[in-house]
Amino acid sequence: MTKKEVLEEFIGERPEVVGAYGYGSGVFLQSNYHGKKPQNDLILIVEDLKKWHTDNLTINKEDYSLIGKVYLSVASIKRIKGLNKITYVSNIKSNGEVFKYGVIEEKDFIRGLNSWENIFLAGRFHKPTLELKSNKKISNAILKDRESALIVACLLSLPRTSLRDLYIKLCGLSYYGDTRMAFAENPNKVQNIVYGNFEYLEEIYSAIGSKYPFLERKDDILIIDHDAILDNVELLPPSLLSFLIVNCTDITDLIQVRKNIFKFFRQKNAEESMYQTVSSIKTNGIVRSVPYALSKVSKRFKR
Repeated sequence: MTKKEVLEEFIGERPEVVGAYGYGSGVFLQSNYHGKKPQNDLILIVEDLKKWHTDNLTINKEDYSLIGKVYLSVASIKRIKGLNKITYVSNIKSNGEVFKYGVIEEKDFIRGLNSWENIFLAGRFHKPTLELKSNKKISNAILKDRESALIVACLLSLPRTSLRDLYIKLCGLSYYGDTRMAFAENPNKVQNIVYGNFEYLEEIYSAIGSKYPFLERKDDILIIDHDAILDNVELLPPSLLSFLIVNCTDITDLIQVRKNIFKFFRQKNAEESMYQTVSSIKTNGIVRSVPYALSKVSKRFKR
């Protein structure tokens, strides 16, 4: 079976979804990867988060830890969604494969990617994803998210930058300030993603970049007109633009803009990654969470 068929079979054994995407090292090659076969990461987009989990608890109760079964059955929808609006269930063994999936409501998914209200979610789609099921609203939100990521990465890059360096900045946006990068992730993770998936990134972002007159490509070099980007500051996602305004950023000053962009990501990523680490214990329990955390730590030393 192909990877897509493996993922589709897994999804087909669970309640209906309106969108589904595979991502991560289990789905896409990362250069310099050493270790056992990685798990398959999925994002499932549903209409009703509480109902989906309730139905799945009946169909696939083995997906959940004991604490997860109790928590998802009794907690309010507000508490289940939490800060990041997505719930993760991990370490699910099926047909010789291991899976982890995050479930999010369609309206939260679209709002998050359009606004960057949650970088934890939006950042997943800056990098390679495998579409398994989608619709026009979901696809448009992903395109908007990627357009925003390209613009921001250009602002953080030199006026003449290699495409490889640009993609490293772009794929790294969701890792600035991420607490897990300090102890539980391979420090070369972003470079490995880019080196292993350069052609895929090219396919996505060369098409997006061709839309903007302030980006000129010459072979593998991108020439960026930063002043022109700042003249079109409305292209930035609403949450980031609001952050720049609240922090009294001089939009004509590229150095100041860059400083506050980094500040935005450090604050958002630190808060959201810490929350997700704690939230995962509620849905997966200690028994499932600890092995997963240890596997992340081990990757740090296998590079």
